[in-house]
Amino acid sequence: MAAQEHTQVPLSVKDRVEETLSHLPERETAKKTVPTFHHIARAAACIALVALILPANLSVTCAHALEQIPVLGRLVRVVTVRNYFYSDGNHEADVKVPELEGNGQAADNINRDVSQLTTALMDEFYKNLELSNGSGYGSIQVDYETVTNTDRWFTLKLSVTEIAASSDQYYQFYHMDKTKGQIVKLGDLFSDASALEVLTQEIKTQMQEQMARDDSIVYWLDSEIGEDFVTVGPERNFYWNEQGNLVIVFDEYEVAPGAMGTPEFVIDWGVTEKLLKPKESGGGVNAEQLTALLCAGKD
Repeated sequence: MAAQEHTQVPLSVKDRVEETLSHLPERETAKKTVPTFHHIARAAACIALVALILPANLSVTCAHALEQIPVLGRLVRVVTVRNYFYSDGNHEADVKVPELEGNGQAADNINRDVSQLTTALMDEFYKNLELSNGSGYGSIQVDYETVTNTDRWFTLKLSVTEIAASSDQYYQFYHMDKTKGQIVKLGDLFSDASALEVLTQEIKTQMQEQMARDDSIVYWLDSEIGEDFVTVGPERNFYWNEQGNLVIVFDEYEVAPGAMGTPEFVIDWGVTEKLLKPKESGGGVNAEQLTALLCAGKD
């Protein structure tokens, strides 16, 4: 049986900001689905075909009752609804599929995105296994964790690691304002696109400073190797750390060589505070609202 998670938001966050995300713009969530990873495009499309070729020792564990992370707030909980497992000595798959229960359409959209991603990854895994005729080596692992767990704010982190000729690690963070049942993206936090440009310049400055201090650190800025980092988009992965600072997250190989792992850049509160949507604008998150949302209801 999987171990339970007990995630708490530190008091230091609550000291930083004091109100809620009461002014996020309304969305027609029922008409939209959450965008999936860019990696899904590489996956095989037909799950019916996969069902015909699944090896006998595939275990699809309906673990709905086996792993129940404690209730998130009053309306949302996370359970493992499936666990795909395969191993033949050279090829391995261990894919946990979480599902949110409660909080309406936003939770349904997150569940749909997670299901599409994990299904596509397993399709791709078995397609490659069939083509390899059992030779070579490959593995896929998917896991998840609850990053923030309060009455009002919920963050789920999905982690994917693929290994074949090389390794590839990437994440997807899902954020929900439980008070409105809305999914929150990075772009929703700010007044306009200029805020994302400020974040971009801040990250580029941090990259340059890190490289100046340590020759072993490499980011793709004006580089002849790899695709240069250009800008922070409105759906860029992020989370709030224990100090209440915004953290921008990049996948492996996205802005740096694989040796750099999955880079994260902490944006100081003094920078973020000036960019958040003002309360009087009738939309968004402002500097006076964030921490009550993150900290309300925690132990």
